[in-house]
Amino acid sequence: MSDLLAISPLIVCAVTGLLVMALDLLAGEGRKGFLAWVTMGGFAVAGVLAYLLWRTPVALTHPFFSGVFALDPHGWFFAEVVLLSGGLAALLAADHNPEQGIQGGETYSLLAFSVTGAILLVVATDLITLFLGLEIMSLSLYVLAASKPTSAFSAEAGMKYFLLGGVASAFLLMGAAFLYGATGHLGLADIVRVLAAKGADTDPLLVQGAVVLLVVALGFKVAAAPFHFWTPDVYEGAPTPITAFMAGAVKAAAFAVLARVLLTLSRAPVFTGLDVTPGDLLLGLSVLSMIFGNVMGVVQTNVKRILAYSSIAHAGYILLGVWATQNLEGTPGVQTLNDAVPFYLLAYAVATVGAFGVLALLGRAGEEDMSLDRIAGLGRRHPALGVALLVSVLSLAGLPPLGGFLAKFNLFRQVLTANPGTSLPWVVLAVLLSVVALYYYLRIILYAFFREPEGEPVPAIASRAGGIALAVTVILTLALGVAPGVFLDASHTAAQATVLAADARPAPAVPAPAASAPAPRPRGDADPARMLRSFQTGSRRMPVPAERPAPPPSRP
Repeated sequence: MSDLLAISPLIVCAVTGLLVMALDLLAGEGRKGFLAWVTMGGFAVAGVLAYLLWRTPVALTHPFFSGVFALDPHGWFFAEVVLLSGGLAALLAADHNPEQGIQGGETYSLLAFSVTGAILLVVATDLITLFLGLEIMSLSLYVLAASKPTSAFSAEAGMKYFLLGGVASAFLLMGAAFLYGATGHLGLADIVRVLAAKGADTDPLLVQGAVVLLVVALGFKVAAAPFHFWTPDVYEGAPTPITAFMAGAVKAAAFAVLARVLLTLSRAPVFTGLDVTPGDLLLGLSVLSMIFGNVMGVVQTNVKRILAYSSIAHAGYILLGVWATQNLEGTPGVQTLNDAVPFYLLAYAVATVGAFGVLALLGRAGEEDMSLDRIAGLGRRHPALGVALLVSVLSLAGLPPLGGFLAKFNLFRQVLTANPGTSLPWVVLAVLLSVVALYYYLRIILYAFFREPEGEPVPAIASRAGGIALAVTVILTLALGVAPGVFLDASHTAAQATVLAADARPAPAVPAPAASAPAPRPRGDADPARMLRSFQTGSRRMPVPAERPAPPPSRP
């Protein structure tokens, strides 16, 4: 019973998806907006349970659960981020979907299943369980990205996401196979212990190749350059509430897994003394993502594509934080995740859901044109939406006193503290590129508040559920910037719990069997000594079993 209680957030999300499916069938035709509230309610219950389990952990007792899950602050922190993003996306879809011709309620059940997979992903410590969580999350998103029936862009987005997601899954499976071949285990803690016990007996190329494959697979999911090709098209073509969920929850979950896997495996002896370490790979991806995302964002004219390239740039900043590790408290010599990374992902997820949420409420009557000209004059025509867009975009830009400013400032400060000798040029580059990013962020604000539309202005959707979602994002963005104490403490706790098997003890040796009496010699035709003697040197025939003497003939 305690095991079921420990994984109760997962169970609640899965049951929510099944319940929404049943209600969708029973409700018949018509508007299905009430399903958004049912979905949000299920996520809220799961969030409360995750918080209570975070405060009062329940130990797993069954070997099946304890070997594949780590129900620690790291997992529950990112589970809360996923649940928050999923709940806000559900509310945004309540009135957006009917305007886009999405009449069924399958959006909400698929969203619930995707959230279930994302939570399974962030608490998994076994590579097979991790793969299952990734696929449960992704398969639902493939369908959701292509769920707009009136748009060819949506079908294209779903197909691109499906194809490149399949490639990422193949890389992940290949990396897991390499690690299993090198260690005979799939659990991250067991893999590290076996690698520490084997030492020089481990094939280094097999393990190092596995880590490269895992980095490539998760690089697709976090939208890091050069694995970002799907991001602009998928973000533009997918229904906007689903884009908000992908940009917030999926990126947070993927980064949680990337940090846990790499920081746990990088402690193995096979990575010491290499010319190119896993950290170097992260640094290279970080620099590429920051440069490419910010430069390409400058030349975009579609707001959704601007935010897509902004997502790539933010992936670069976060990768810089994952690269700059810090010491694990109480365990000298062990490196764990930087304190600033979980807080940054929370602030980014809230702000990006808010920005895409405003665009979702502008998609009336199948409207797909989200160019800068179409949002001109938004602040004057719809002040509430204008304020929400202003707060979200300025937070993404990193301007005070919003959560994005504190997140970026804290991240750069922690990176400098962690690696003072080598990190200065990369932090300077990140700051300069952040200044470049101000151009396209302020361009959105300029059009929304200081330009008038050239043609007919974009009408807004009157949505109470969407308004509540945007109000939550605005309040949280302000709270993260003005009163961040609780969130910073939670981020520190989550970062300290990132690395698994901190002691990295070698796996216990299998005891040798006790000496026993020699086995009795075989008799008759099974005696190996007799068969060996029958094969004489130079003999041209194979040995044959000895024949027993024939019985004497019976007398008549």
